[in-house]
Amino acid sequence: MKKHIINRILPIVLFAFMAVALNAQTLRTGYFLKGNLYRYRINPAHMNDQNYLSFPVLGNMDINTAGNVGLANFVYDSPNGTDLVTFMHPSVSADDFLGDLEGDNQIMADFDFTIMSAGFFAFGGYNTIDLSARSRTGLNIPYDMFKFMKVMGNNDYSFGDLNARTRNYIDLSLGHSRKITEDLTVGARVKLLFGIAYADMTMDRMDISMNGDRWSINAKGAASVGLGGNFTLAEDGTVDGYDNVSVGMNGFGFGLDLGATYDLSNLVTKGLIVSASLNDIGSISWKNVAKAGISPDEPYVFDGFEEIAMDDDVPGRNLEDQFDDMKEDVEDFFKFEDMGEGSKSESLGATLNLGVEYKMPFYDKLSAGILYTNRFDDLYPYSQLSLMVNVSPLKSLDFALSGTTSTFGAGFGAMANVRLKGFNFFVGTDCFISKVGKQFIPLENMNANVSFGINIPFGERK
Repeated sequence: MKKHIINRILPIVLFAFMAVALNAQTLRTGYFLKGNLYRYRINPAHMNDQNYLSFPVLGNMDINTAGNVGLANFVYDSPNGTDLVTFMHPSVSADDFLGDLEGDNQIMADFDFTIMSAGFFAFGGYNTIDLSARSRTGLNIPYDMFKFMKVMGNNDYSFGDLNARTRNYIDLSLGHSRKITEDLTVGARVKLLFGIAYADMTMDRMDISMNGDRWSINAKGAASVGLGGNFTLAEDGTVDGYDNVSVGMNGFGFGLDLGATYDLSNLVTKGLIVSASLNDIGSISWKNVAKAGISPDEPYVFDGFEEIAMDDDVPGRNLEDQFDDMKEDVEDFFKFEDMGEGSKSESLGATLNLGVEYKMPFYDKLSAGILYTNRFDDLYPYSQLSLMVNVSPLKSLDFALSGTTSTFGAGFGAMANVRLKGFNFFVGTDCFISKVGKQFIPLENMNANVSFGINIPFGERK
C-alpha cells in the first residue's frame, strides 16, 4: 500500500484535536485563586500555602483549542437530510461555504498532561517539581486555498501562508519562589525539554494557472519531520512517504519561566496586587530531521480534485469516507522533493502574562482581577484579556468566574476548587463550549477548554 507523506504528517498534526474527543496552558480562570495549586505554572512567583503531591497521572490535565473556524464551516447536511457531506459536495454552494470563512482560517490546540508534580517548602521559599507531556499544534489555511478547491474555474490563483505544525515533548521543570520583601515575591522555573515528535509544513507561495482540466502550479514551500525516520520517494523522485519511525527522544531543549508579584497595599491602596510573568523563554533543537521542499524553478501539473468533487450519492459513503477521498487528492496536490536530513532549532514561543487583582474592602474573601496574556509565536501569535471574579467563602472552597475576549473571539469560563485535608480536586474551563457535534468537536469555532485534576495536599498551611 502506498504510504504518502500526508498520511504520516496529518495524524501528528491532528493529535491534539483527537485528544479532545477522548487545548497547553494552565487554567487562566484560576490565576487569582490562592487555593489553586497549579497557578504557579502561569506565574512562577505564585507561592502555594501548603505542600502537595499530585495523584499519579491525574494531577492536572489541560486541553485547550482555539480558532476562528469550526466543524460547521466544513460539514453540511446532505440533500436527503439524513447524512452529512463535506464542503466540496455539489449540493453546497460556493457562496454559502466561502461566505463564512476568514482571510486566514486558523485552528490551534494545546495539550498539557501532568505525569507527576509536587510542591513543598524548603530553601527559604516554595519549590515545585513537574513532569509533563505537552503538545502544541497549529493549522492555517488561507481563504484562496479553499476558493481554489471549491470553485476550480478557468482562472489564476495565488496565495501563501499555508502552514501546519506540531510540537510534542516531555517537560521536566524545577521551580522556586520566595519573598524578597514583605510586598515583593519573585519566582522562576527551569525546564528541560525532551522532544518526541515534530512536523512542519509551510507554503510561502503558490501560483496556480488553469489550462483545460489541468493546473500548472508554481510553488515555494518546505516540509520537515522529526521522528527519527526518513522520507521515501515515488518513481518520479518526489516524496511519497515517511518510514523508520523512532519512538524516543528526537530533540532536546531548555526553557525558563520568570515571574513576580507586588502588593501595593502600602503604596496605593489596600488589597491591590500586581503581577507579571514571561514563560517559555528558550528553544528546542530537533535531530535527524527529514527535510523536503518545493522549488519555484520547475512548475508541475496537477490533474484536479477527482474524488472530492464527484457528484455521487451520499448513502453508503459516510463523512469519514469523504474526508479520506479529500486527503488522497490533497496528497497529490503537493509535490515535495527530498532535501536530505539535518537538525532544526526553534524558539518555544514565549508567553507574557500581566495581572491586577483587587480584594474587596467590604469582604476580603472576594476579589476581582484582570489578566492579559500574549503569546509570541512566529506563525500563531495569540492574545487574550480576561476579567475574573474570585471568591473563597471557606478555606476548603474556591470559585472563580471569568469573561474573556481573545484573538479568536469571546467566551465565559468558571472554576471550582475543593481542598480538604489530604484531598484536592479542581475542575474548570476558560471557555464553555456553546455547541458541539457528535464527535464533541466545537461547531461554531474551536474556542474550548477544559482542565481538571486530583492532588494530595499535606502539612500545615502557611
